[in-house]
Amino acid sequence: MLNTLLKIGQWQSDKTNEWDRFINKPKVSRFNKKNEPLKNYIIGLVFDLDEGLINIDTTTLREFDEANDPAKFNLLKIQGGNNKAIYTSVEPTKFIQLYKTFFGKLNKNNYPEKGELQEIIEREFSLPSNERFRELLKLIFSQKRQFKKFFLKEDDPKKLDPKKITKELDLSRNENLVFIYACVKCNELGYPEPTPVAHIAEYTDFIFSKFIDDNKISPKEQTEKLCYASGEKLLDVEELNLKTRRSLNKMFVTETRNYANLFNEKAFQKNYQLSKNNQILLDLASTFVLNNYKTRIAGLNHVIIPQFLQTDNIDFDVILGKLKTGVELLFSFTALEDLSENIEIKTDNVYWLNFLAFESDGNFFKSTNLIKDVSKFHFLQVIRSFHEVQWEMREMNGVVDWDSVMNDYGKIGYLNFNTVYGIIPLRKDKEKKNTALHLFKSVLENRKIEIGHLFEYFCELILCYRYERYKSYTNIKRYGGDYFIFAVRDAVFKYLAFFQVIKKLKLLNMEQENIAILAEEVVQDFVQRIQDFFEKMKFNDHQKAMFYLGRILSSVAYMQLGKNKTVIEKVNYHGMDRDDIVRLRKDLFEKAKQYNQTGKIIFNDSKFGFYFNFNEWNMNPQEAVFFLLTGYSFGIVKQ
Repeated sequence: MLNTLLKIGQWQSDKTNEWDRFINKPKVSRFNKKNEPLKNYIIGLVFDLDEGLINIDTTTLREFDEANDPAKFNLLKIQGGNNKAIYTSVEPTKFIQLYKTFFGKLNKNNYPEKGELQEIIEREFSLPSNERFRELLKLIFSQKRQFKKFFLKEDDPKKLDPKKITKELDLSRNENLVFIYACVKCNELGYPEPTPVAHIAEYTDFIFSKFIDDNKISPKEQTEKLCYASGEKLLDVEELNLKTRRSLNKMFVTETRNYANLFNEKAFQKNYQLSKNNQILLDLASTFVLNNYKTRIAGLNHVIIPQFLQTDNIDFDVILGKLKTGVELLFSFTALEDLSENIEIKTDNVYWLNFLAFESDGNFFKSTNLIKDVSKFHFLQVIRSFHEVQWEMREMNGVVDWDSVMNDYGKIGYLNFNTVYGIIPLRKDKEKKNTALHLFKSVLENRKIEIGHLFEYFCELILCYRYERYKSYTNIKRYGGDYFIFAVRDAVFKYLAFFQVIKKLKLLNMEQENIAILAEEVVQDFVQRIQDFFEKMKFNDHQKAMFYLGRILSSVAYMQLGKNKTVIEKVNYHGMDRDDIVRLRKDLFEKAKQYNQTGKIIFNDSKFGFYFNFNEWNMNPQEAVFFLLTGYSFGIVKQ
């Protein structure tokens, strides 16, 4: 995997210059919330050392040049951790970093004597040539009181309010401030006009020394050592020293439970050494993957890490583009309407995929779950299985209105893991027990599925719908109380579709393979339609019995249309054993008798009696609920 990341890093390196990995390139909107064209600006904040004032200089206001301005004004990425603030240009949301750069930490109980930029220069880069710049930083620090007076929030004196800049500029709703850069005006030190600190030679020399010179080989590094990442003997090998904490590589190789589990923990830094150049490449690869190959799996952020054969000559532009399409097919909500019936995302290269769940706030990077070694062939087969079932379900005219089932607040979804995630109830108070994630891990790692667990999830889902427990299950789509029948229908057929997917992938135990591929075509006669459904689904007698009991339940519920309380209340959604089933059948017959409409249920009741074997009944109680509700929701084709 490291070899693949090195190749991605080299591929990115060929497209970038040495500064690109340190420069922050803000993503700006082109339109506001009302879809009106949006103008983006940058502006200089002037420390007028001659007058002892801080000004928002409107003469420096200019439209943001996305291609050039971040590098021109040294808009550096925030390093995080214990690194000192050295930022002379910042986005409004990072305004505190500008304060720390020139004035130190904003702390009521702490009174720094210098800014963090001055501190690090005096400690590590104190040269005669930058004496004037150090003097300039001291003069800026003397304006700390004016700065705080101007920017501190009135209701919270521990926080800064960069919005005072936009208020001062009186920006309209279609105008946006992208970043602010610090300027100085000081005749005594040779700056008669406002000059960006980012353009001062001593500052540019400092950051060049810190970020670029630091990667050059020193005389002490002339001895060849083994680089663990590349497996080659190189001159510039040192302990791992990545520039940012939000680095996929730093987490991945230092976590002993992942890929460094054979290293001696006490001698880790000595054993895990990499060349400086390869660390740069790994940093580039990490940034690229995190920015472009993130996805949500079971509600958690994951990054997709491909792995190729070491000998492969890879066209990353082609293969990563295809992988991204595949990932969107598996995990995004998008219907992908333009997709042809035959998915074609193949590539000649052999590869494996790793899906790494992570937590990060920019200052750290922590792995929380790993779905590993998903082969190209299985990955494509999973995509293909979902895709085939999507089309088969859409062709089931007369049985289910699939587009209505997949309608989510007005948008039609595409059958994939995102669909399944929406029908696996995840309790808010049991966040660490992510059953959906464990299920997806089993599918992607080609492991057998215990279908009994799926019936448990289904019953829990129906209970959520019935008693509207949406606050406890935040991943479940809300249905109003009057739409319970549609909630049941949608749940039943989404589960049937997922059963079909895992059947195609051969992930069910042999004795459980009675949930098979759905009908390719359905005749119009309702009775024959049910028989065709049974044949293609390969229902056993127990499942047929519960299906017909569900048909009775549907008929009686229709008789009670408009009533506040109906027979649906008699279903035990936790699970129904043999005695529960007999009791429900009796209650349904009595209700039909009260309405003098027993004729409407006689056929289905006789079918239930034919398939229901009281003495040999051994169906799982939750499975019984599923097939009861399959019959209950069968044939609901209108929205």
